Amino acid sequence: MKRFFGEKEGDFIKISVDEYNHLKKILRMKEGDSIIGCVNDEYDYYCTIKKMESKVCYCHIDKIEKNLALPKKNIVLFQMLPKKEYVDNIIPKAVELGVSEIYFFTSSWTGQKYLNMERLKTQVKTACKQCERSKLVKVYEILDFDKMVELLGEFDIALFPFERESVLNKLEEKRLKNKDNICLVVGNEAGFTDLEAERIKSLKNVETFSLGGRILRCDTAVVSMLAIINHFTGN
Repeated sequence: MKRFFGEKEGDFIKISVDEYNHLKKILRMKEGDSIIGCVNDEYDYYCTIKKMESKVCYCHIDKIEKNLALPKKNIVLFQMLPKKEYVDNIIPKAVELGVSEIYFFTSSWTGQKYLNMERLKTQVKTACKQCERSKLVKVYEILDFDKMVELLGEFDIALFPFERESVLNKLEEKRLKNKDNICLVVGNEAGFTDLEAERIKSLKNVETFSLGGRILRCDTAVVSMLAIINHFTGN
C-alpha cells in the first residue's frame, strides 16, 4: 500500500502539494483507493480516498496502527559537509538506517558552504516512504565547527571513527550498553585537522576508534557505522 505524508483533519488525512501530485498525476490513484497516511507522528493511518479536488484530496481514516519502522534509539548524525554527490548518498542511507536527526557542519577543510534545504527535505521524505517510517527525519541548517562540538556534549555517547586512530582500537559493544541518546561524528573527503580532532577527542563522552586499515569514503563510513550501532543496540 502506497504511503503519503499529509495533515490530519478530524477523521481525514488531507494530501496536498507535491504528495498530491504524486498520488494523482504519477500513480493515477482515484476515489475508493486505499493508502497509508502519515502525519509526522508515530502512527500509520490506513485510509480510503474519499474526495479528490484540483489540488488536494481527503482520505478517510479507517484504521490506526503504531508504526513499526521507527528507531528505538535516538541516533543523531553530525556530518562534516562533503561534496554534493556524497550528500545525496548519505541522506537516504542515514534515514533508512534509523537516524533521528542530521546535522551538517563546516570545518577548516570544508570546501562547499551551501546546502539546498528543500532538496534535502524532499530526499528525507522519499527515504522515509521507502523504509516505511511515519515520522520525518530532521535535517538542520549548517553548523560551524564550534557549535557542533558544543552539541556533542549533550549525548550519552559521541562516536568518533577516526582514520588516524590505531587499527587495534575498535568500538566495543559494551560501550553502547544502556545508551539511548547516541551521536556519530563523520568527516568529509578532506578529514579533520589535528587540532579539530583533538578538540573532539577531549570531550568526556567521546569514544574514538578505528574502522580498520582501509580508509573509507564519508558516505561508506556513515553506512558502516550506523550498521554497527544498529547491531550493537538493536535499533
